[in-house]
Amino acid sequence: MKIAILNCLRANEVCTGSACLRAFNTRTAHFSGYGDTPLELVAMARCNGCGNGLNDGFRKKLDRIVQVEAEVCHLGHCTRRGEPKEECPTITEAARYLEARGVRILRGTH
Repeated sequence: MKIAILNCLRANEVCTGSACLRAFNTRTAHFSGYGDTPLELVAMARCNGCGNGLNDGFRKKLDRIVQVEAEVCHLGHCTRRGEPKEECPTITEAARYLEARGVRILRGTH
């Protein structure tokens, strides 16, 4: 199964992606439900920042996730450390965009 991970740009302040990759590689946290299904990480992306919405650049990233045939896109944390864990409107919009193109959305990585 082909998997993509999409995070909010705001998470860049504290995120290296290592916890997402560890959870993916060890099939823990939000990746534990895949059992023995072979997994392939085909994309790992960030949005283009708050207030930008689905601008042309971000839409191209999302289209690339579809082009590489991601079957599931996991949405990672959308906040800076210490802030409430709320999904940002841009990520919500991106999730709808991907779902409309056949990509299943799961919220959470680690």
